[in-house]
Amino acid sequence: MNNWPEEAKQYIQSLEEKIESLTKELVNIKNAFAEYKKRHPPNTGVKHGKPYHFRSSTVSKKRKKPGAKKGHAPHYRAMPKDINETHYVPVTHCPHCGRRVSENVQEVRRRVYEDIPVCHPVAVELLIERRYCCHCHTLIEAPVSEVLPNARIGLRTMLAVVWFKIHLRMTEEAIPQVFETLFDLHISEGEVVCILHQIARLFGPYYQELIQEIREVEARNIDETSWRINGVNGYLWAFISKGIALFKIAQSRSHTIPLKVLGKKHTGVDIHDRFSAYKTLAGKTGNVQQDCWMHILKNAEELASFSKIEGEHILQVLRDVYHKAKSFDHQGTDTDIKSLFAWMKKSLDHPYKSHKCNRFVCNLLAEKDNLFEFVKNPFVDGTNNAAERALRSAVIARKIMGGNRSEKGSHDYEILMSVIQTLRKNGKNLIEHGSEILVTSHG
Repeated sequence: MNNWPEEAKQYIQSLEEKIESLTKELVNIKNAFAEYKKRHPPNTGVKHGKPYHFRSSTVSKKRKKPGAKKGHAPHYRAMPKDINETHYVPVTHCPHCGRRVSENVQEVRRRVYEDIPVCHPVAVELLIERRYCCHCHTLIEAPVSEVLPNARIGLRTMLAVVWFKIHLRMTEEAIPQVFETLFDLHISEGEVVCILHQIARLFGPYYQELIQEIREVEARNIDETSWRINGVNGYLWAFISKGIALFKIAQSRSHTIPLKVLGKKHTGVDIHDRFSAYKTLAGKTGNVQQDCWMHILKNAEELASFSKIEGEHILQVLRDVYHKAKSFDHQGTDTDIKSLFAWMKKSLDHPYKSHKCNRFVCNLLAEKDNLFEFVKNPFVDGTNNAAERALRSAVIARKIMGGNRSEKGSHDYEILMSVIQTLRKNGKNLIEHGSEILVTSHG
């Protein structure tokens, strides 16, 4: 090799350096892949950055037998309190052999069932008196609450269309078929869209009342989920309290949306999942915050899945702390909160080999003022489940219809969704009580 030309020696040296560099890169890739395999075992997949488990098709899991447990009383449909009709079912010939049976009735067997009647639309003609008012110097007439101005369909039917679309998540194609089949009433797909817009416009003042009320409640749960507006990615925000459900659709996921809805001077506690936008919101409003403990425990479970000993220690400590915090049943004091945090800090605050565990604990301890507000405040939940459940219906609707096709449609949806979910939280439904809201909000 000493006799080789200088160019060959330089070329061999460059190849050796390249091999050394590629060897180091291969080692780094192998280490990263080993950590990935530890975090994501072969029976898991990844969706939105979160691992999930596949069910093995070869493992046969014993299914639970349907029905009540052995020894438990069976469940039957309750008998109706009132009988509306009684039908007599005579028999003159045997259904098996076709011969006539005896004239004497040996016994009468009783059966009771419930059914819906065959429905037909009712055409109502209104003969509206018009009289001259000497004070106003004009012809006046009594207001009509059963039908909207210039509408050819009654208000109850229009509310039913909205209920089918928003609450039951039916498509514009399916709603006319239901009315045609069950009620013998013809409604076009275009009329469905127009009805949604008309009703949303009427509920506009009530929607503004909900915004004002959600700003003044003692506590509110806040969450958001992805949405689409005419094919463009956006977000559906939910603001939930004990008797109010408010929804807002926007293209941004930043703090500007809740700040615009709630204002800078809203009262009460904000309950959320520790998303960064809510931290920015708290910095601008100064409101008391409550972090969702279900999200904290879920993050700790994920930590324990790939950092076994240290992660499982963190998870067990947080479970014990949360269990102790719930035991106060919202009757705790500031002293109880201080002792809870001191216990948690003493159990968690020590050096970890895993950088992820160390970062998780540091970030959690920095949330000192946002962890235990529910211990002493009866209006505050320790989790954000209320907002999660409120968004579940919208998530299913998004999977069915893919969002809204226009800005106007998204505005209608947020209003109608807010009205229906608010009524539902108060034990009411849109068809029976929607007209009451319209009368109240429009005087």
